[in-house]
Amino acid sequence: MTSRTSRRPQPFEVLDFPSHRRAAKHGGMDVTIASASVLVDRFEELLLEYGISIPRHPQTGADMLPLWMILERLRTGFAGTPDDLRQNYTAGVAVHDLAAKMLEVHQHPQFVDLVPHLKMLADGAIHLTEVPPAYPDAYNKLIELYWAGLCLGAGLTLELDHPTNADGKNPDVVTRAALRDARHGYALKTVRSPHTQSMLEHLEKGIRQIEGSASTKGIVAFHLTPRLQQAHEIWPEGGYFSDWLVPMRVVSEACRQMIARIMIDNGQSKIDELFRGTKTAGSILCLAFSPTVAVHPVTGNPVVMHLKVGTVVQVTTENPVSNALGTELTVLNHMMQTVLG
Repeated sequence: MTSRTSRRPQPFEVLDFPSHRRAAKHGGMDVTIASASVLVDRFEELLLEYGISIPRHPQTGADMLPLWMILERLRTGFAGTPDDLRQNYTAGVAVHDLAAKMLEVHQHPQFVDLVPHLKMLADGAIHLTEVPPAYPDAYNKLIELYWAGLCLGAGLTLELDHPTNADGKNPDVVTRAALRDARHGYALKTVRSPHTQSMLEHLEKGIRQIEGSASTKGIVAFHLTPRLQQAHEIWPEGGYFSDWLVPMRVVSEACRQMIARIMIDNGQSKIDELFRGTKTAGSILCLAFSPTVAVHPVTGNPVVMHLKVGTVVQVTTENPVSNALGTELTVLNHMMQTVLG
């Protein structure tokens, strides 16, 4: 798993770096704990312009301060290891990533369409990398907000279902582009249950949403982070990965295995039938977020980084992903990896 197992005497001061291979090789700007904290402050100032303040979550205790807590430990000469602050790093990478994605598009004319989702945070801070609260409505909608932000950043025109007033019959996000006729629908489902029957029901509902909409093509997306909580093969306790691609592959393979169980437990013919004659791509877009510790590709030093995995898993030969949708997914993944503030 790791090429070395030595520990650092204090928490890492680099929070993230561009994990897109090309950006990293060309020396994309690192994100320090200090710069990430400043960016989160800017995000909170932006929210205040819309009358939104994010308090500590009453159930989970999550707040918007994990980066400042790490900085305070650094200032006071904390002698522990990054493992001791795993919870802070886990929340910190999520806070920074959401802030970066929202600030990237805050001047976009359609940013106001994201505000209803952002207002759900007024009930308490929620982080995509952490265990969902007992009442997960806002957590479930957070992935919609995140994906919509990526779409705006990619220059797409957006149709976003209202987080509380929607009837659940349409895809959560629909995109349009100036030079194409296709309308792409994304039915985003947060998966917590380990049971394949639950995943099958999510898939069936997503297909129904896409089929009942004005989308010309669509794909069901599973947010699988809750299934990866406390995964020690992703956060290497007591050490670090020699290459960030190692934990990235671990997460991607974990996603593939989860999807494979749907076919194994239900039979390929049933899955084929679900997609036959539909406009829904015969693949599932898997999304997952998790911090890890890996060697920086340029400096060679171990750093904390935020794994952001978007992988498309084919589940049937029915309805291959169209070229236009495939290109859009590639662009959105690039935005996810490289927009760091």
